[in-house]
Amino acid sequence: MTLIDSRQMGAPRFSRRTFLKTLTAIGVVGSAASLVGCGGASRRVVEMTDEMAFEPAKLTVIVGETVTWSNTSRAMVHTVTADAALVRDPGNVKLPQGAAPWDSGSIVPGRSWSHTFEIPGEYRYCCVPHEVVGMVGTITVEKG
Repeated sequence: MTLIDSRQMGAPRFSRRTFLKTLTAIGVVGSAASLVGCGGASRRVVEMTDEMAFEPAKLTVIVGETVTWSNTSRAMVHTVTADAALVRDPGNVKLPQGAAPWDSGSIVPGRSWSHTFEIPGEYRYCCVPHEVVGMVGTITVEKG
Protein backbone atom coordinates (compact mmCIF):
# COMPACT_ATOMS: atom_id res chain seq x y z
CA MET A 1 0.00 0.00 0.00
CA THR A 2 1.34 3.41 -0.92
CA LEU A 3 0.60 6.43 1.23
CA ILE A 4 0.01 9.65 -0.65
CA ASP A 5 0.99 12.98 0.84
CA SER A 6 -2.01 15.36 0.72
CA ARG A 7 0.26 18.09 -0.71
CA GLN A 8 0.78 15.91 -3.76
CA MET A 9 -2.99 15.78 -4.39
CA GLY A 10 -3.40 19.55 -4.48
CA ALA A 11 -5.20 19.68 -1.13
CA PRO A 12 -5.00 23.08 0.56
CA ARG A 13 -2.49 23.37 3.35
CA PHE A 14 -3.45 25.27 6.50
CA SER A 15 -0.95 26.87 8.80
CA ARG A 16 -1.30 26.60 12.55
CA ARG A 17 -2.24 30.31 12.61
CA THR A 18 -5.06 29.80 10.07
CA PHE A 19 -6.30 26.79 12.01
CA LEU A 20 -6.40 28.76 15.30
CA LYS A 21 -8.13 31.73 13.65
CA THR A 22 -10.75 29.38 12.26
CA LEU A 23 -11.38 27.82 15.68
CA THR A 24 -11.66 31.27 17.26
CA ALA A 25 -14.15 32.40 14.62
CA ILE A 26 -16.25 29.27 15.13
CA GLY A 27 -16.28 29.91 18.89
CA VAL A 28 -17.37 33.53 18.48
CA VAL A 29 -20.12 32.64 16.01
CA GLY A 30 -21.28 29.74 18.19
CA SER A 31 -21.41 31.95 21.29
CA ALA A 32 -23.35 34.65 19.46
CA ALA A 33 -25.76 32.10 17.99
CA SER A 34 -26.53 30.73 21.44
CA LEU A 35 -27.63 34.20 22.56
CA VAL A 36 -29.90 34.94 19.61
CA GLY A 37 -33.53 35.28 20.67
CA CYS A 38 -32.93 34.89 24.38
CA GLY A 39 -33.35 38.56 25.23
CA GLY A 40 -30.86 38.18 28.04
CA ALA A 41 -33.04 35.76 30.00
CA SER A 42 -32.41 32.06 30.15
CA ARG A 43 -35.06 29.36 29.99
CA ARG A 44 -35.37 26.61 32.57
CA VAL A 45 -37.49 23.46 32.23
CA VAL A 46 -39.50 21.52 34.82
CA GLU A 47 -40.99 18.24 33.60
CA MET A 48 -44.39 16.97 34.73
CA THR A 49 -44.26 13.19 34.74
CA ASP A 50 -46.35 10.03 34.81
CA GLU A 51 -45.11 9.61 38.39
CA MET A 52 -47.20 12.69 39.29
CA ALA A 53 -44.16 14.77 40.10
CA PHE A 54 -42.45 17.98 39.06
CA GLU A 55 -38.85 17.27 38.08
CA PRO A 56 -36.98 18.99 39.52
CA ALA A 57 -39.32 19.61 42.45
CA LYS A 58 -37.17 22.55 43.58
CA LEU A 59 -35.49 25.02 41.28
CA THR A 60 -33.59 28.26 41.86
CA VAL A 61 -33.61 30.97 39.19
CA ILE A 62 -32.78 34.65 39.01
CA VAL A 63 -35.17 37.55 38.43
CA GLY A 64 -36.11 37.73 34.76
CA GLU A 65 -35.68 34.03 34.03
CA THR A 66 -38.46 32.07 32.39
CA VAL A 67 -39.42 28.61 33.62
CA THR A 68 -41.20 26.26 31.23
CA TRP A 69 -43.22 23.35 32.58
CA SER A 70 -43.34 20.52 30.05
CA ASN A 71 -45.86 17.69 30.33
CA THR A 72 -43.74 14.64 29.52
CA SER A 73 -46.31 12.11 30.72
CA ARG A 74 -47.93 9.69 28.29
CA ALA A 75 -51.55 10.28 29.24
CA MET A 76 -51.94 12.56 32.28
CA VAL A 77 -53.17 16.14 32.20
CA HIS A 78 -51.33 18.42 34.63
CA THR A 79 -51.55 22.03 35.79
CA VAL A 80 -49.09 24.53 37.23
CA THR A 81 -51.11 26.44 39.78
CA ALA A 82 -49.98 29.13 42.22
CA ASP A 83 -53.42 30.42 43.11
CA ALA A 84 -54.67 29.55 46.61
CA ALA A 85 -58.28 30.06 45.47
CA LEU A 86 -57.98 27.16 42.98
CA VAL A 87 -56.33 24.47 45.13
CA ARG A 88 -57.62 22.09 47.78
CA ASP A 89 -54.96 23.02 50.38
CA PRO A 90 -53.94 26.71 50.29
CA GLY A 91 -50.75 25.67 52.14
CA ASN A 92 -49.53 24.19 48.86
CA VAL A 93 -49.31 27.68 47.38
CA LYS A 94 -46.93 30.42 48.43
CA LEU A 95 -46.14 33.68 46.66
CA PRO A 96 -43.80 36.53 47.60
CA GLN A 97 -45.43 39.85 48.44
CA GLY A 98 -46.46 41.64 45.27
CA ALA A 99 -46.53 38.53 43.04
CA ALA A 100 -49.81 37.80 41.30
CA PRO A 101 -51.33 34.29 41.45
CA TRP A 102 -51.16 32.22 38.26
CA ASP A 103 -52.62 29.08 36.77
CA SER A 104 -51.62 27.33 33.57
CA GLY A 105 -54.93 25.64 33.00
CA SER A 106 -54.87 22.04 31.77
CA ILE A 107 -51.64 21.02 30.05
CA VAL A 108 -52.06 17.88 27.96
CA PRO A 109 -49.17 15.48 27.27
CA GLY A 110 -46.62 16.93 24.88
CA ARG A 111 -47.56 20.54 25.67
CA SER A 112 -45.90 23.12 27.89
CA TRP A 113 -46.55 26.40 29.69
CA SER A 114 -44.11 29.15 30.72
CA HIS A 115 -43.90 31.86 33.36
CA THR A 116 -41.30 34.62 33.73
CA PHE A 117 -40.37 35.50 37.31
CA GLU A 118 -39.96 39.22 38.02
CA ILE A 119 -40.25 39.32 41.82
CA PRO A 120 -37.66 37.62 44.06
CA GLY A 121 -38.81 35.18 46.73
CA GLU A 122 -40.22 31.69 47.13
CA TYR A 123 -43.03 30.40 44.93
CA ARG A 124 -44.80 27.18 45.88
CA TYR A 125 -47.22 25.72 43.36
CA CYS A 126 -49.03 22.47 42.66
CA CYS A 127 -50.82 20.40 40.05
CA VAL A 128 -54.52 20.67 40.85
CA PRO A 129 -55.53 17.14 39.69
CA HIS A 130 -52.58 15.56 41.58
CA GLU A 131 -52.30 17.86 44.58
CA VAL A 132 -53.68 15.16 46.91
CA VAL A 133 -50.76 12.85 46.04
CA GLY A 134 -48.20 15.57 46.72
CA MET A 135 -47.47 17.01 43.27
CA VAL A 136 -46.06 20.25 44.63
CA GLY A 137 -43.04 22.24 43.47
CA THR A 138 -41.00 25.22 44.60
CA ILE A 139 -39.25 27.94 42.62
CA THR A 140 -36.86 30.21 44.50
CA VAL A 141 -36.19 33.46 42.67
CA GLU A 142 -33.03 35.34 43.57
CA LYS A 143 -31.96 38.85 42.66
CA GLY A 144 -29.52 38.90 39.75
